[in-house]
Amino acid sequence: EDMQRFLDSYPAFRSQSLNVSKHVAVMGELARLVDQHALMDVSAFEQELACTDDHSAHLRELNEMIANPSIKAVDKLRLALLYALRYEDNSSNQINLVKTRLGDAGVNREHVRLIDGMLSYGGSR
Repeated sequence: EDMQRFLDSYPAFRSQSLNVSKHVAVMGELARLVDQHALMDVSAFEQELACTDDHSAHLRELNEMIANPSIKAVDKLRLALLYALRYEDNSSNQINLVKTRLGDAGVNREHVRLIDGMLSYGGSR
């Protein structure tokens, strides 16, 4: 009787086991990508740029992020765009230096020019 119940429930158990295995594999891959591309650091810095006002610390951290080879070019560009919007009216902003560093870090020059386009379209000037 116990053996019959086991045999009856085994297909459902096997199916659930496979689903759990797939989910664990997906979560493992997501965790690997988050670590590989420093996405937690990128996300934390995005929040800092949006919520605090500390130009010198933000510029220093942005330069570190731009120099970090594990951070993707698109993430570097997004951080630079946020910096440019946040500090465009700050007299000590270093937007041109940031653009130069992005180019030096391998970000496509056309993409770097998006900073100027974004500031002229959505900036305060």
